[in-house]
Amino acid sequence: MLKETVEKLYEQFSTYKAVRPLDICTYCCMSIENEELLASLLVREIPKDLLAEYNDGASTAKTPIDELKHFLPRYLELISQFEFPTHSAEIALRRLTPYDETEWSEQELKLLRQFSLDYFEYCLAVYPLPEYIQIDSVIIMLWHSQFEIKDLLLLWETDKSKESILHYKDLMFYGFKQHNPSKLNNPFGGKPIYDFLRQWLDKEEVIKHFSGAIEEIILQEESLEEPDLDELNLLYEILASKKNIH
Repeated sequence: MLKETVEKLYEQFSTYKAVRPLDICTYCCMSIENEELLASLLVREIPKDLLAEYNDGASTAKTPIDELKHFLPRYLELISQFEFPTHSAEIALRRLTPYDETEWSEQELKLLRQFSLDYFEYCLAVYPLPEYIQIDSVIIMLWHSQFEIKDLLLLWETDKSKESILHYKDLMFYGFKQHNPSKLNNPFGGKPIYDFLRQWLDKEEVIKHFSGAIEEIILQEESLEEPDLDELNLLYEILASKKNIH
C-alpha cells in the first residue's frame, strides 16, 4: 500500500518542474554545480545526499510551490524507506512550512493524507525502526509538516500488534523528560505537540486499549526480550492505576 501511494504521488506531481535558480544558497550551502545537477536529474534518480544538501541548506522563508511539489515525491519515497534526506528526521519535510492549503489541489491533499496514514501504519508495524529512529520522531516530523496527527493516533489506538505496543511503551517511558515530564525528550518537539500527545495518552479509551493489548501480549507469552517484557509489566501496572483514577 505504501509503495503504491508513493507511485501515485510521483504520477500526481510529475507535471511540476524545477526552474533554476533553485531556492538554495549557492554561496556557502550548495555549489552551483550541485544546484544545476539537482535541477537536471530525474526526480526518481536524485541521490539522498544531494537532496539532503538542498534540504538542510539556507533557503528563503517559503520555497516556490512548483519547486516544492517537483521534489516532494522523492522526499516521500526516501522517507518511506527511512532514508531521511536530512541530518535529523524531524525536519525532513521542513520545506512544507509555511503551509498554505489553497496551493494544493483536492487530489494532492488526498494523496498526501493517504501517504501519512500508510507511512505511520508501516512504522507501527516495524520495531525497532531503522537508523535508531523512535516513533516520536516520526510523529514530530509529520506534525511540523502539517499532517493531521489525530488521524494517525486514531489508527494507533486500534492497533494491537506487538510492534505497535512496543512503540507505545517507548513513547511512554522515553518520550518525555525524566525529571520534567511536562516536556518531550525530543528537542524538536515543543509545547503544542506535547499538549496534543499528552491529551491523547490520558484519554480513557486510549488507556483501556493499550492496557488490554499489553495484557494480551503478556498472557500470550509472545517472544519478547526480557527488558521489553519487564517494561511492559511495569507499564501495565501504571495504566491499571490510571484506569482506577478514571
